[in-house]
This record gives sequence, structure tokens and C-alpha cells, in this order.
Amino acid sequence: MPIRMTGLNSGLDTESIIAALMSAQRTKQTKVENKKTKLEWKKEQWASLNTKIYNFYTNSLSKMKMKSTYMTKAATSSNTSKVTAKASTTAATGSYSVKVKNVASAQKVTSGKLNQVAVKDDKGQQVIGSDGKPVYENVTSSTKLKDIMGDSLKPGTQIKVAAGDKTVFLEVNDKTTVSDFVGKLNNAGLNASFDENQQRFFISSAKSGAGNSFTITSGTMDQNQQDATKALKNLIGYESMSSANKATADNIMAKLQTGTSVDDVIERLTTLANDYSDKKAKDIATKLYTAEAKKTIDDGFDNEVKKSLGKEEDANFTVQDSDRIKYLEDKGYKLDRSDGKTEQAALEEAKNKYIDKEAEKLIKKDDYKTKIEEAANNGLSSSEKDRLNALLKNDEKLTTEEAGIITTNRMDRTIATNSAIAGNDKEPGAAKKYSEAMKTFGSDDNSGEALKAIGLGRVAGDLVSKGQAATDSSQMAVIAAGDTEIEYNGAILTSDTTNITVAGIELNVLAATGDETVNISVTNDTSGVYDTIKEFISEYNAILKEMNTLYNAGSAKDYDVLSDEEKDAMSDSEVEKWEAKIKDSLLRRDTTLGSIVSSFKNKMMGTYTTSDGNRFSLAAIGISTSQDYKEGGLLHIKGDEDDPEYADKTNVLKNMLDKDPDTVIGVFTSLTDSLYSDLQKKMSATKMSSALTFYNDKEMSSQLSDYKDEISKWQSRLDEMEDKYYKQFSAMETALANLQSQQNSLASMLGGGN
Repeated sequence: MPIRMTGLNSGLDTESIIAALMSAQRTKQTKVENKKTKLEWKKEQWASLNTKIYNFYTNSLSKMKMKSTYMTKAATSSNTSKVTAKASTTAATGSYSVKVKNVASAQKVTSGKLNQVAVKDDKGQQVIGSDGKPVYENVTSSTKLKDIMGDSLKPGTQIKVAAGDKTVFLEVNDKTTVSDFVGKLNNAGLNASFDENQQRFFISSAKSGAGNSFTITSGTMDQNQQDATKALKNLIGYESMSSANKATADNIMAKLQTGTSVDDVIERLTTLANDYSDKKAKDIATKLYTAEAKKTIDDGFDNEVKKSLGKEEDANFTVQDSDRIKYLEDKGYKLDRSDGKTEQAALEEAKNKYIDKEAEKLIKKDDYKTKIEEAANNGLSSSEKDRLNALLKNDEKLTTEEAGIITTNRMDRTIATNSAIAGNDKEPGAAKKYSEAMKTFGSDDNSGEALKAIGLGRVAGDLVSKGQAATDSSQMAVIAAGDTEIEYNGAILTSDTTNITVAGIELNVLAATGDETVNISVTNDTSGVYDTIKEFISEYNAILKEMNTLYNAGSAKDYDVLSDEEKDAMSDSEVEKWEAKIKDSLLRRDTTLGSIVSSFKNKMMGTYTTSDGNRFSLAAIGISTSQDYKEGGLLHIKGDEDDPEYADKTNVLKNMLDKDPDTVIGVFTSLTDSLYSDLQKKMSATKMSSALTFYNDKEMSSQLSDYKDEISKWQSRLDEMEDKYYKQFSAMETALANLQSQQNSLASMLGGGN
């Protein structure tokens, strides 16, 4: 907006004058904006109400027009401590006999209590206590399995966990921990944990039933198998993977080991390998350019110190250590002079910390991020690699593998990786070599020595099917998995869970019954039907009450949308109450809403013919409106204990459900079907409304668009009008300036004549 200098010659406050003139003109635009705001509020209110009516239509109303809703059955058990029962609508009424022979159980394994492990120092040496004896400690989740297994751990030891159709393998090496073992058990679909208080593993199948048993065995890979495993893991960067990617890799390798076609998993392995090489390339590029960033900051350090002292233009000024120290301490890097450090050593240490921190910031900037991305994707030339590598300290120099990665572009790395994994006609790839080598599960350790060392032993064969009790704290205990087996009306039925559904009856088996017979009785559940009807009436009343309130709302003709200035002069609560008054009245006497309310009331107050040819209304079955007309047609169940007004009346509905349920069902299915059909017609698509919509949403959207166009046109018109006023006042100022200039000239001439 241009800066306008007004009133310089006339002395008039033209800004205020023009603002007053424009204020009167803007009133027309404001009226349109207020209409738009009210229509937006009205559309929001209708959208909210539409959702509630539609939910009532699709849920409660849709359910109540179906006869199956009223076919509620109740099942009772003669011994709920052994068997409980539920009946669906398809269950036949009658009595049924049940004997429980066995209850489904999950397989459970509890390890023997683990021995303490030796405490070792940073060099891996046994710690000796002050009493001259070795120090021992309890096993934790981070304890390495090698420290527990001791001599029983052979090179290439592998643990196999088979649960259902899933098999996983764990190679136990120097880094494998208790937590890794537990994680592998859980990856197989088991529930596993290590209790540090009890010093035991607790393992169970996730589901009950004999078909969900599991085995845990161990074996020893030969050298060929170990080499094949190492080669494949190195290619995909297994050791540097996240736990989630490791789990993915483990599953793929397990498939290769259990016979899955190599071709089926090569693509997934290649993806993992390429992800690893891409990450590795970016890490190396970041490492190299971080070194460059550090050098840049180091080279410019003294200049930064000079700048802080205001001496950056003084070529003769020499930075002293005292200047460097002050600069670093001002930046928060105080010198650490402990342990007899010299000031120079402490300064160097603080400066290095500063450089490291500033380098972190620098490589996050766009130019460095671009360099790193380009190096990772396109590779570096040998000279670039050598230049950057020269900036690294000796212990940071790139390895041969790293140097090869950073000087190779992404496409070449991908091709090389795929070739290494997939192989070719002449040379099989790492995936096939691994698959061929791992066809047998190492050398099966039938004695389970490695597993015994961690309190388990082999969990396989008869041990799984029969179970085993522990004879002392060092032995594991196994509970075999089993199926539920019952005798139902003389027939033998089984299930892998404690639930058996038969002929519409769901039996929950809790305990074996021995020779006892549990009787299950199925009857029609009139109380359930009553509760369903009561719930429907409650939901109907809630939606009707809201519609009545909106339709009969008080007028807000004296209320208009507040301007920003008016809002500023009021408190937040006052503004909220003012706007609520307007919003509450927006659907007052709305013809569309009135039509829906009429449908609700007319259909629920109508009479309907039942299967016996008689006509009934809701009043005839004990449901009526209140004598208080202000309720607007809300329904009440006579004798309903939750309705204070009618609680002392005879409950006609309950009596009819007990004596004549077909009449009640006939009335409700007929009236709800009629209301359902009426609402379905009301929300069909038209030129003014969308499908599944009870109000004219299309028409409102069109009106809003028209209002927006009208407001835009008004704004353009007002801008032109304001410019016109400014031009007119500017012309007046120019005329006054010319007049004043002429007067000054005349006065000067007259003065010169004296």
C-alpha cells in the first residue's frame, strides 16, 4: 500500500475524513459478510445434525426393522463354575447336556534357575573380591549367553525355535544376550520373558491347543555354514541394522534355511543390502565432510575471535591465548584445568569441543547437506576422497571397504550388491550359498548341553506332547498343550480354545466335570428384547428432543454477527454467549427440519397391521407420549423403572412380550420400516442436496460461493472508491499549494516595491 502524505496544505485530517466516508460505504459489504458467516454456521449445524440423524437411521432404526433383532435367546448353565453359556438368535430352545473331559491349555516352559555369572572387568578378567574370592552376580537381560553357557557354547552354536508354521534361528556368538534370546522367542510368536528376580525364563505359546505347541532345540553349524552365514550377514549389514530390520532379515534367512526358494527372497535381501549400503555411504560422506567443516571452523577461529573484539579490520592485531580463552568462555566452553592440565592443553580441549559443536551445526546447512547427498549418491573421485580422507585423524581413516563405497555411485553399488546376493550362471550368490549350506540344522545337539546351561535343555518330541515336571530348581518344567474336549448330547467335540460354539450356543469351558453332567437350558429372552426396545426409545427421544429444540428455538432477530471492534469491547464469555444466541436460532422454523420432525412423530404415532390382521399403535403396547405438550412428542414406556413419571404404571410392554411377543415385534418392525423408508427418500440426491444428506448442502455451498464473489466485488469497488477520494483530496492539496505559491510570489513582489 502506498504511503500517502495528506493535509499538508489544507490542514485537514483527510485520513479520518476518508475513513468516515468509507465506513458508510463498507456497511453494505459487511451485511453480505454477515450473511455469509450465518450461512456457514447454519451449514455446520446442519452437518452435525445430519450425522446424528444418519447414524440413527443406519444403526438403531436399521436394526429395529429386522425381525432377527427380537429373536433374543438366553442360555443358563446348571454349574457356572464348570461351564457358562450364551445363546445366539439361531439357537433352538431346549435343554442340552455337557460333560467336560479336558480344558484347552497353552504349552508352558519354565526354565531351571540360572547360576550366577562371574563379574569381569573392562579387560574381560575375572574380578576378585577383597576376600580373595571370585565375585559373582545374578543374570540380567543384558548378560551375554556365552557367560552363562561357558564351555558348553561351541563355535557356530545355533538355537532353533519352531512354533506352528513359523521357525526362527538364533546364532549364539560373543555378543548374544539374554534379551536377544527372549526377543527371538517372541519373534517366533511365543510369549517369553526373563524374570530377573526368579532368575528363570518363562515361555508359553500365544494360543492354547495341541496344534499350537512349540519346540526349542540347539545345533552346531560347521565351518561352511558359519562362513555362509557371515558372508550373507555382511552383505546386508546385519550388525548395524535396527532391531526391526534384524527381525526382517532373520525371518528371510529362516525361510532360506527351511526350504523357501532362493528366488522368492532375493529381492527382499537385495533391498535390505541396498538400504545398508546407502546408509553406509551417507555415514561415510557425513564423516568426511564433518572433517572438512571442522577444518573450516578451525582455520577461521582466530578471525571469529578478532571479530568479537572488533578487530577484524586490523591486520596488525595478533590474537593472544587470553583472547581465545575469553571467546570460548563467553560461548560457554570453560577451560577444565583439573588433573594438572596446562593452560595450553585445557585451551586446546575447549577449542576442540567448540569446533565439534560448530561443525555439527555447519553440516546441517543446505550446502553441506547437498555435498553429502551427492557424495552418497554419485560417489567421490579418488582425488576428492584422498583430500577429505587426509583431514581425518589416524584412528578415523577410511577402511578399504569404506573407501570403495564412497568412490562408487549408487547405481554401481546396487548392481554389485544384487550380483553378490543373486549370483549368476557361473557363480552362485550369497543367498544360494547360504541356502545350500543350511539345508541341515547344523549338528543337532541331542543332549541339549547349550540349552541346559541356560536352564532349558531340549524342548522337543515326547517332552512337548507329554510335559515334564521339574525334580529340583535346576531343571526346567514343561506343561503340554492340550485341546478342549467335551461330550455334547453324547457327541465328542473338540476345540483348541476354551470356547466351543455349537448350534448357536457358545460354551465357555472353565473346568473338567468328571462324571457330572452340566445342563444348558436355552429359552426365549423377553428381558433382552425389552432392553433393546427401551434403548431404541431412548435414542429416538434424544434425537427428537434435539430437533425440537432447534426447530422451536427463540428468535435472534436483534442479534447480528459481531465486528472485530465489537468483539474487542466484550469479554470472551460475552462473545461466546452472543454468538451462541445466533447459532441456536439458525434452524428456527426451518422447513426441512420441520418435515423430518413430522416424519418422526407421524410414523411413531401411526397404527400398523400385524400378522393376525389386527391394527395396533405404540399406545396399545404400553408406549405413549406425555400429556405435557411441551415435550414435543417424546415417548415413555409405562412402568419403566427409570422413568419417574411412569414408574408406578403397569408395564404393558413387558406383559405383552411375555404373552404375545409376535404382536410387539409386528408393531415395531412395521413402524421402524416405515420411518426408515421415509428417511431414505428424504436423503436421496437432488439438485439441491447430496446423497445421504437430509438438508440442501449443494444449495448452501452455491450460496456461499455467491456471497464470496459478491464480497470480492464489493472490495474492488470500495478500493476504487477510496482511491477516488484520495485523488480528489490530493488535487485539492495541489491547488492549495499552487495558490499559496502564487500568494508568496505576489507578497514578495509587493515587498520588493517598498
